[in-house]
Amino acid sequence: MDESVDVTRLDEPREGVPEVTNEEIDSAIARLGSGHGPFSIDTERAMGIRYSDRAYLVQIRREGAGTFLIDPIGIEDRLQPLATLLQQDQWILHAADQDLPCLHQLGLYPPEVFDTEIAGLILGFPRVSLQSEVAEVLGFGLAKEHSNSDWSARPLGQALRAYAALDVELLLDLRDKLTQMLKQAGRLEWLTEECEEVRLREPRPKKLQPWRKAARQQGLRDRRSLAMLEAFWDHRDALAQKRDLAPERVIPAKVLAELALRKPRSRQDIVTSPLMQTRARRKDAASYWDAIAEVWSIPLTDLPERRFTDNPEPYPPVKQWDRSHPEEAARWSVVRTAVLAQADDLGIRQDILLKPAIQRQLAWDGWDHADEIPMLLAALGARPWQVENSAPWIVASAKRA
Repeated sequence: MDESVDVTRLDEPREGVPEVTNEEIDSAIARLGSGHGPFSIDTERAMGIRYSDRAYLVQIRREGAGTFLIDPIGIEDRLQPLATLLQQDQWILHAADQDLPCLHQLGLYPPEVFDTEIAGLILGFPRVSLQSEVAEVLGFGLAKEHSNSDWSARPLGQALRAYAALDVELLLDLRDKLTQMLKQAGRLEWLTEECEEVRLREPRPKKLQPWRKAARQQGLRDRRSLAMLEAFWDHRDALAQKRDLAPERVIPAKVLAELALRKPRSRQDIVTSPLMQTRARRKDAASYWDAIAEVWSIPLTDLPERRFTDNPEPYPPVKQWDRSHPEEAARWSVVRTAVLAQADDLGIRQDILLKPAIQRQLAWDGWDHADEIPMLLAALGARPWQVENSAPWIVASAKRA
């Protein structure tokens, strides 16, 4: 946020701080139905605290109805009328890709999305948090201090409820202002295409071997140590799921990697390890031996390989291309140079103009004739506005090369 911008701090919603709705969901849905226009929506999860990424609070505001803080836990089977109602009009969200997955878990799907974060990115805002955009565009200051709170706790105090309600308080006003700015810039259709992509986006696949990051950070290369870390990881995940705790709260990944590095040979090695001497870890120490006891009998040929990548891209890292793939490297220079220059002219980030994965794939696959590039970009998933605003510059650069 520009420190020169004068902002009026908002500590509470205009209509007061709403209570949390749970058993009264039918009444809340009826009141939302009596309102008009789009729905301003946000969610609060308990990432880093609970195992699940579910929504513990769903905030919905609609003109003529007000703001509702809905606790969906235990009433999931009563949300179908809400799902039907929410199909009536546009959803306004900030960073919709963060909220839509947990809303989908509740059976809630939007017919249309307006994402205020994406709007800010397309307009070239240097900062696109909700707080920054509300300050820059509307002149109001929103609190930040409760974003990492435990939203699974009940009851929710007034300060948390006020914070949650304010997250949807100004979304409609923000949408209207951003729409004006996008129209003036000739970029409203860009937003429409981007928001539709987010609305229809498939869930990201889970990593095949999530423990590999901890192995790399700790420098694990011994294959039996890698197998132990994998077994520790799976055991911790089972404990975390059973206790509904974030895995890092059960035991940090770094500790598991350090323990695997030591390759314990007995239950006593784990129980007496300095790494396991906190109260919470001592309780589980013996069970970690049970998780890895059989690892010592696994044949070397069946142990995890030292090298592994779950990168779905069918090419090596770009930094290796100069040495082993000179033609691809030359095309990468053509694509990258053109995209960076055009993004700079448009005043937006290069990854907004054209996803780096698409840039890399285009360079790796190549083209027979430069005039094919617009069609190739579309086939790789670039939206029409991205093709229109990047392809001519890549084509020109390719013809000059």
